[in-house]
Amino acid sequence: MEYELISKENMYQRLGIDKIPSNIDMFYDLSYDLSTYIFEYRTKHNYTQKQFAEFLGVRQPMVSKLESGNYNISLQSICDVMAKLNTKVKIEFSDVNEEANMLEKCVSLDAFEEMDSIEDLGEAV
Repeated sequence: MEYELISKENMYQRLGIDKIPSNIDMFYDLSYDLSTYIFEYRTKHNYTQKQFAEFLGVRQPMVSKLESGNYNISLQSICDVMAKLNTKVKIEFSDVNEEANMLEKCVSLDAFEEMDSIEDLGEAV
């Protein structure tokens, strides 16, 4: 049996939408990252789902759920699984408004660097 990881774009297409609200979008991003990591770890170590389930101390259907990305796993369970994989969990938080401002500044700097002369600066302003 072959498994296919579902991309965010594929999920949008399946749901028939262009954009998902930000809280759901963040959830799917985290779910995708987790499911991809678990799938890649298992396949890298040549485990079947059944062998991997035994290694984790869960049943095979749980491994399937984890790899699908369609399972709302608790933070505690994530930590339990990652501890067995000898993997550190790191979650980053960032203010979306600050990221947008930084991106805007980067775009402004790129435009400035593309100018050939000081006269171009006057035209840009």
